[in-house]
Amino acid sequence: MPGARGLVLALADDELCVGQNLAWWIAVGPFLEEDLALTSISQDELGHARALYGLLGDDVDVLAYGREPHEYRSAHITERTCHDWAETLVRHFLYDTAESVRWSALADSSWEALGAVARRALAEERSHLRHATGLLTRLLRTESGTAKLLPLFDQLAPMACELFDAADGEQGCDPALVEAGVMAHGRDDQRAEWRAIVDDALADAGYRLQWTAVDGSGSVPSGRTGRRSPYFAALHAEMIEVLSIDPSATW
Repeated sequence: MPGARGLVLALADDELCVGQNLAWWIAVGPFLEEDLALTSISQDELGHARALYGLLGDDVDVLAYGREPHEYRSAHITERTCHDWAETLVRHFLYDTAESVRWSALADSSWEALGAVARRALAEERSHLRHATGLLTRLLRTESGTAKLLPLFDQLAPMACELFDAADGEQGCDPALVEAGVMAHGRDDQRAEWRAIVDDALADAGYRLQWTAVDGSGSVPSGRTGRRSPYFAALHAEMIEVLSIDPSATW
């Protein structure tokens, strides 16, 4: 169905990039429990990506690693190098709250295989959200936590809105996808639901988020159009490092 493949590809690319980025924290987390938690979440996200690519073709490795950069549809926030733990935590919260909304909209999909992937992912997302929300809540009760984290929300939350953009050439497909039962409601409605969740979380800390464009021009260049962020090249090089050494390797 028009738009369904692009919907799945964008979600798969998001999961791949976030999973790869979180894998960086293996053995370098700020404390042991966090090291283990981020590693586990990384594995989950990569598993979601693999399952989604599997819906689109038989050769998962080609879909994940064999495309040209402009053929990826990942949102720029998922490609972003976050080697500062506070920045990772804020992206983690923004991304996993968005994931919970996106997966929920697909859980009863008329595309039965997609619905099955979404329900399995939602079960794992509950632990991701508990992790992100628990840490964030505790830190936002401290003066040092609010000083460090709230400016990062102002920076990253507008960028994260792109997670609900349609892929290039597939704008306007949502009504048909909803009518066909592929997803429960459109991406604009999903974005509004997600923004309310984020606003509510920060309101508990007495903070009102500024939903301004990150580039100050009123629009954010979108990875959904095939335009890659400055972070993508290094991230992609990490992704294909094993294949570069052994082209016969498989996922």
